[in-house]
Amino acid sequence: MLKKVSYFILFFILLFAINLSEGEASEVNYITIKEDDVPVFNNITSRASVGFLKIHQTYKVNSEEQNYWKINFGNGVGYVAKNHATATSKKEKVSKEYKSKKIIIINENTTVYEKASPKAKSIAVIAKNQRYPIVSNHYFNWYKVKIGGKIGYIHKENTEKDKGIPVLMYHHLLPDALNKKFRDISAVTSVENFEAQMKWLSDNGYQTILLQDLEQFLNKEINLPGKVVAITFDDGLKSNYLYGHPILKKYHFQATEFLITSRIHLDKTPDFTPDAIQTLSITEVEAMKDIFDLQSHTHNLHAAENGKSHVLLKSYEEVKNDFQMNIDMIDSQYMAYPFGQHKRQTIKILKELDMKMAFTIKKGKVKIGDNPYKLKRLAVNYDHTLEEFIELVEN
Repeated sequence: MLKKVSYFILFFILLFAINLSEGEASEVNYITIKEDDVPVFNNITSRASVGFLKIHQTYKVNSEEQNYWKINFGNGVGYVAKNHATATSKKEKVSKEYKSKKIIIINENTTVYEKASPKAKSIAVIAKNQRYPIVSNHYFNWYKVKIGGKIGYIHKENTEKDKGIPVLMYHHLLPDALNKKFRDISAVTSVENFEAQMKWLSDNGYQTILLQDLEQFLNKEINLPGKVVAITFDDGLKSNYLYGHPILKKYHFQATEFLITSRIHLDKTPDFTPDAIQTLSITEVEAMKDIFDLQSHTHNLHAAENGKSHVLLKSYEEVKNDFQMNIDMIDSQYMAYPFGQHKRQTIKILKELDMKMAFTIKKGKVKIGDNPYKLKRLAVNYDHTLEEFIELVEN
């Protein structure tokens, strides 16, 4: 009995010590805004405004960089110029910053109020075309949000629930006039359609992101704009460089090329033949790096038997060695599964090799909370009209 009582007392001593440690006050920095509508930037290079802070409002600072204070803004950070704010500090308990997976898209500049009423004092503005996390729904027409350590409320008007990031999937590109053999193959997109699709994205204010941006977003480390797409190409085909590269460059877009590294021509660059499916040469791979980020489509496992990918059929050691060869050649961190096929063992290997994400061919958009090794994409096929493409992309 005495032994049980001793354990009981010891347990409560430890619990008290833990709570005391968590509740210790520390010096916390704050800034008070000196003028109205001070911009919050997403970074200090592009200085794109993602919001505005109101005069006399006080916000918690998490760090500083050069001439900027860094405050928590959504799931990422925002930068506030030091000359627009005065610094203060006080002792208080520091709680863990809340990161939400419930995301909305802000369609117009939206005021953040102190209370859930348009008559309440405004504390900030979230700029239009932002993906922003919410803490919770509040009554029928309001969301509770957090900005710079402050709780605020935004009206649901001019917002919409985020349905996910579109990750577009392409394969072969070919001009209509040269396409004699592949008209019945859905994975062959006409150059004319691809150009029209990229023009529409550009004309309508879309930005492209690379997979490292998507990874950070899914990990709740950064915010992304409302109008973003990730463009991916599978197989490492010559037409991606010949036709895709100049079109993407024209519209200042970037894309990801999932390479089958065993098929790269290392010694020469074959002439283009429209009646054949040709892969890239090492010279072309190097030349496309200004636009394309190179990632894995395996080294030599893009083959199937009776409808089953070699990724499923080969032994654990063979698959792992193959994946490692691709990593050694192009330093890949992300994979597109051949034919979209994978199993539990495949994901185990990817994790062992420190690969961060992998993509299927299952239709859908990518959202926070999705399994990073089972991410969906949107195939853009040869028969997609521009209207159907727009429907794929828009939220």
